Amino acid sequence: MGELTTLGFQPGTSALHRLDPRTKQLLVMVLGVTCLGADSLFLAAASLVLFQLFHLAGLRFFQFIKNIRYFLVFLCCIFVVRILAFGDNYYPVIAVDSVKEAALVCWRLLLVVLMGVLLIVTTRTADIRAALIWFLRPIPFINERLAATMVGLVVRLLPLVLHQAKETGEAMRARGVEKRRNPLVRLTQFSITLFRRVFARADDLADSMQARCYNEHRTLPLLAFAKGDCVAAGITILLLSVVLIP
Repeated sequence: MGELTTLGFQPGTSALHRLDPRTKQLLVMVLGVTCLGADSLFLAAASLVLFQLFHLAGLRFFQFIKNIRYFLVFLCCIFVVRILAFGDNYYPVIAVDSVKEAALVCWRLLLVVLMGVLLIVTTRTADIRAALIWFLRPIPFINERLAATMVGLVVRLLPLVLHQAKETGEAMRARGVEKRRNPLVRLTQFSITLFRRVFARADDLADSMQARCYNEHRTLPLLAFAKGDCVAAGITILLLSVVLIP
């Protein structure tokens, strides 16, 4: 069951754990948007900072890379699609000029996902919810507590879904699914089984919440900015200067 919470909150006493959740969410939003339009120099600097942050928080970086391997496969598909072009006879050919651009796109998406993972594993779900309520409260026509509760449920269920996918894959391999040569059939059986179990788990969670009279109007944890938040803001400004200053 240790892998169950790999992408969930990991308790710790590091400086990153002690940051205000509002600061961490703001940093993820700002740096994530910046990464989507940044060059390779900024991406390299952001990658080094992220690697150091994982180490600072006492987390195993390559273990998290392993756990998002399906997303890496998705990035590989994006890379292949972006470098392919069709010639005069409609045969697919590799566009050498698009290789660098495709690599940058995949690099940017990977950094954004790693930032989100780092936020989730160093912040309690209740704190994430409280910070979202603080951000959404000034926006009109939005029920900030309901929206934050939905995000909190997604954060809670994500590691459970990954654990369920691991169990489903092991169960299918134990039943000799590798003997089916058609990969589409194996993927279909895996997807149907996984989604059926995930929906059943979601129904059980909804029933449990209703049985306990759950509602979004709960007492929120106290949030307070500290000196570490100012340091984090300064580091972010330094990173942004790499992009904004030519």
